Amino acid sequence: MAPAREGPAAARRPRPNHRRSIGFVVLASTVIGSMVFGIVVVNVLLAQTSFHIGEAERRLEELSEDNLELVREQAILSAPGRISAWASRHGMRLPDDIRILHAPGSGSGEPAGADPSSRSTDPQGTNGSAAKGDPPT
Repeated sequence: MAPAREGPAAARRPRPNHRRSIGFVVLASTVIGSMVFGIVVVNVLLAQTSFHIGEAERRLEELSEDNLELVREQAILSAPGRISAWASRHGMRLPDDIRILHAPGSGSGEPAGADPSSRSTDPQGTNGSAAKGDPPT
Protein backbone atom coordinates (compact mmCIF):
# COMPACT_ATOMS: atom_id res chain seq x y z
CA MET A 1 0.00 0.00 0.00
CA ALA A 2 0.97 3.47 -0.72
CA PRO A 3 1.42 5.99 2.04
CA ALA A 4 -1.47 8.32 2.65
CA ARG A 5 -1.22 11.77 1.33
CA GLU A 6 -0.96 14.50 3.81
CA GLY A 7 -3.75 17.02 3.93
CA PRO A 8 -3.59 20.63 2.78
CA ALA A 9 -2.72 21.80 6.33
CA ALA A 10 0.48 19.80 6.26
CA ALA A 11 1.48 21.34 2.95
CA ARG A 12 1.14 24.86 4.35
CA ARG A 13 3.26 24.23 7.42
CA PRO A 14 6.19 26.67 7.14
CA ARG A 15 9.60 25.18 7.00
CA PRO A 16 12.08 26.60 9.45
CA ASN A 17 14.01 29.38 7.72
CA HIS A 18 17.65 28.92 8.62
CA ARG A 19 18.60 32.43 7.52
CA ARG A 20 16.05 34.00 9.79
CA SER A 21 17.14 31.95 12.82
CA ILE A 22 20.82 32.74 12.17
CA GLY A 23 20.01 36.47 12.02
CA PHE A 24 18.11 36.23 15.33
CA VAL A 25 21.02 34.42 16.98
CA VAL A 26 23.48 37.05 15.74
CA LEU A 27 21.22 39.92 16.90
CA ALA A 28 20.59 38.35 20.31
CA SER A 29 24.31 37.60 20.77
CA THR A 30 25.18 41.21 19.89
CA VAL A 31 22.64 42.64 22.32
CA ILE A 32 23.65 40.32 25.16
CA GLY A 33 27.36 40.86 24.46
CA SER A 34 26.86 44.63 24.50
CA MET A 35 25.01 44.43 27.82
CA VAL A 36 27.74 42.28 29.38
CA PHE A 37 30.42 44.65 28.07
CA GLY A 38 28.49 47.62 29.51
CA ILE A 39 28.25 45.98 32.92
CA VAL A 40 31.97 45.21 32.92
CA VAL A 41 32.80 48.82 31.96
CA VAL A 42 30.57 50.18 34.74
CA ASN A 43 32.26 47.88 37.27
CA VAL A 44 35.70 49.01 36.12
CA LEU A 45 34.70 52.68 36.42
CA LEU A 46 33.28 52.10 39.90
CA ALA A 47 36.46 50.36 41.03
CA GLN A 48 38.58 53.16 39.59
CA THR A 49 36.45 55.78 41.35
CA SER A 50 36.77 53.85 44.58
CA PHE A 51 40.56 53.94 44.30
CA HIS A 52 40.47 57.69 43.64
CA ILE A 53 38.26 58.26 46.68
CA GLY A 54 40.58 56.18 48.84
CA GLU A 55 43.59 58.17 47.65
CA ALA A 56 41.77 61.46 48.28
CA GLU A 57 40.84 60.37 51.82
CA ARG A 58 44.43 59.39 52.53
CA ARG A 59 45.67 62.74 51.21
CA LEU A 60 43.05 64.60 53.26
CA GLU A 61 44.18 62.84 56.42
CA GLU A 62 47.83 63.65 55.63
CA LEU A 63 47.03 67.32 55.00
CA SER A 64 44.97 67.52 58.21
CA GLU A 65 47.94 66.23 60.19
CA ASP A 66 50.22 68.76 58.45
CA ASN A 67 47.76 71.55 59.24
CA LEU A 68 47.60 70.53 62.90
CA GLU A 69 51.39 70.55 63.11
CA LEU A 70 51.58 73.99 61.46
CA VAL A 71 48.94 75.43 63.82
CA ARG A 72 50.87 74.02 66.78
CA GLU A 73 54.12 75.53 65.47
CA GLN A 74 52.41 78.89 64.85
CA ALA A 75 51.09 78.91 68.42
CA ILE A 76 54.55 78.20 69.81
CA LEU A 77 56.24 80.85 67.66
CA SER A 78 53.66 83.55 68.42
CA ALA A 79 53.71 83.10 72.21
CA PRO A 80 54.26 86.48 73.89
CA GLY A 81 56.96 85.13 76.23
CA ARG A 82 58.98 83.77 73.33
CA ILE A 83 58.67 87.01 71.38
CA SER A 84 59.68 89.04 74.46
CA ALA A 85 62.73 86.82 75.06
CA TRP A 86 63.75 87.09 71.39
CA ALA A 87 63.40 90.88 71.47
CA SER A 88 65.51 91.12 74.64
CA ARG A 89 68.24 88.95 73.11
CA HIS A 90 68.35 91.27 70.10
CA GLY A 91 68.61 94.48 72.12
CA MET A 92 65.03 95.60 71.85
CA ARG A 93 63.22 97.16 74.81
CA LEU A 94 59.96 98.85 75.62
CA PRO A 95 59.92 102.65 75.15
CA ASP A 96 60.23 104.88 78.22
CA ASP A 97 57.45 107.21 77.13
CA ILE A 98 55.25 107.17 74.07
CA ARG A 99 54.72 110.32 72.05
CA ILE A 100 52.41 110.72 69.10
CA LEU A 101 53.62 113.21 66.54
CA HIS A 102 51.28 114.74 64.01
CA ALA A 103 52.37 116.28 60.74
CA PRO A 104 51.56 119.98 60.30
CA GLY A 105 48.49 120.67 58.19
CA SER A 106 47.21 117.12 58.40
CA GLY A 107 43.71 118.20 59.38
CA SER A 108 42.42 117.38 62.82
CA GLY A 109 45.47 115.34 63.71
CA GLU A 110 43.40 112.31 64.61
CA PRO A 111 43.81 108.98 62.91
CA ALA A 112 41.24 107.94 60.38
CA GLY A 113 38.26 106.29 61.99
CA ALA A 114 38.97 107.79 65.44
CA ASP A 115 35.98 108.55 67.61
CA PRO A 116 35.72 112.36 67.86
CA SER A 117 33.88 112.11 71.19
CA SER A 118 36.95 110.51 72.79
CA ARG A 119 39.14 113.59 72.24
CA SER A 120 41.20 114.63 75.16
CA THR A 121 42.88 117.98 75.67
CA ASP A 122 46.65 117.84 75.90
CA PRO A 123 48.56 119.84 78.54
CA GLN A 124 49.40 122.61 76.08
CA GLY A 125 45.73 123.20 75.31
CA THR A 126 46.10 122.52 71.60
CA ASN A 127 43.38 119.88 71.76
CA GLY A 128 45.23 117.32 69.65
CA SER A 129 46.89 119.77 67.28
CA ALA A 130 50.33 118.65 66.17
CA ALA A 131 52.38 121.81 65.91
CA LYS A 132 52.51 124.63 68.41
CA GLY A 133 51.44 127.24 65.84
CA ASP A 134 48.40 125.29 64.56
CA PRO A 135 45.03 126.57 65.69
CA PRO A 136 42.92 124.21 67.78
CA THR A 137 40.20 122.41 65.92
